[in-house]
Amino acid sequence: MNLKSAWNRRSFLSTLGAAAGSLFAPAKLNAEGMSSRKAKSAAPSVDGNPIVPITTGLGSTGDIYAELGVTPLININGTVTVIGGSVMKPEVMELMRQGNQHFVLINELEVAAGKFIAKLCKSPSGYTGLVTGGAAAAMVVGYAGMMTEDLEPRIIACPDVTGFPRTEVIIQKSHRYPFDHQIRQTGAKLVEVETREEMIAAINPKTLAIHFTNILSDRGKVSGPETVEIAKAHNIYTFNDASADVPPKERLWEYPAVGFDMVTFSGGKDICGPQASGILIGKEELIRWSMLNMSPQEDRIGRPCKVGKETIFALLKALEIFVNQDYDAILRMYDARAQVITDAVKRFGVTALPRQFNPQALGNVTPRYSWQIDPAKLKITGPEVMQKLADTRPVGIGSMGAGSSGMRGRDPAAPPGGPAASARRGGSGRSNDPNSFGFAVWQLKDGEDKIIADRLVEIFSEAPKA
Repeated sequence: MNLKSAWNRRSFLSTLGAAAGSLFAPAKLNAEGMSSRKAKSAAPSVDGNPIVPITTGLGSTGDIYAELGVTPLININGTVTVIGGSVMKPEVMELMRQGNQHFVLINELEVAAGKFIAKLCKSPSGYTGLVTGGAAAAMVVGYAGMMTEDLEPRIIACPDVTGFPRTEVIIQKSHRYPFDHQIRQTGAKLVEVETREEMIAAINPKTLAIHFTNILSDRGKVSGPETVEIAKAHNIYTFNDASADVPPKERLWEYPAVGFDMVTFSGGKDICGPQASGILIGKEELIRWSMLNMSPQEDRIGRPCKVGKETIFALLKALEIFVNQDYDAILRMYDARAQVITDAVKRFGVTALPRQFNPQALGNVTPRYSWQIDPAKLKITGPEVMQKLADTRPVGIGSMGAGSSGMRGRDPAAPPGGPAASARRGGSGRSNDPNSFGFAVWQLKDGEDKIIADRLVEIFSEAPKA
């Protein structure tokens, strides 16, 4: 289905480009920085600078998506990896460009970045940070570091952990989730428990750590503080995966303050850093051991977990903007976007439902907006509306195929025609009411609320009348 308006793929892309216009001028960035020092005057162009127009080959048309034959999306699904997570702000893109200007010792840069993160995120004394290739990568290098410490023979051997003194990780059965694969790939063995008593009884000389899945903490019988208390009493580590669990921003310092030895957050979700970035906050010794197990070091299990200098700088800027933002103002912006849609569809008898928002939800904290279709006026269901949005071209509005777990392999043991296995933390958030539809607006860019509103007007104008 194509939009019957002046809006097309090129005008859509020009809208995107307008937001990044500041990258082409030496204007002062509008995000509040941590330092009050004035920037030095720009030096002559060096590697990675300046930005130049592309006149031939890939990108020369200004529409790289069309050149490759793929469909870009307006994101109403959320910060899911399968559609690219989030979109970086212009200031973040500028730091990525600046980070590409020079070579640097990556390890030196990581240490400096870790101190920046620890200060910005009010980390406890003796803690520092590490920029990783996503929260999943933070789990790989974090658990590898715990097992290998700084011993080179162990680092080279991992994930063959034969002879390692401690290789067992306790996890609540209710906290099992797709990302415990990253623990298992280090060679560590998971030991399931359900109660506090079972957790304590499972601890033995081989026990390395207790893993805590923050977004599933309401399903377990042992809380985060209890987990830390038990681990400290038995001299074992704790790791908290809180990848999608900010906002609120305070969790960046509240979770480490509980006493977890390591806490990871995704950089490519609401923090809006590079998609392949993550933050690991932990005790300095553990972060050092984690670094020993990751790129740029060679012959390590974390060598594929490479983080470029550009990603490090961009993540720091995104984190700085995130910590300094006024979230109440952000919520007002979300409400205004939803109101644009409400105003456009009310003439069809489609009305806005109360905003759904739990600021203390365990993860993916954002308002969700829904609208009710009056079946006495229109013969179209909510799922049909969502499908028509997804089928919009040249740019899709959401994607009905953007399941958060991505592609799934074939299960030879499954009955023919049976559903594919797709276990994933969290629910879909979809309404059970066939006469309503809804989505989140937190990843919309300027002007995309109007595009959605115009498309919905088309859909309801074409829908059969009851």
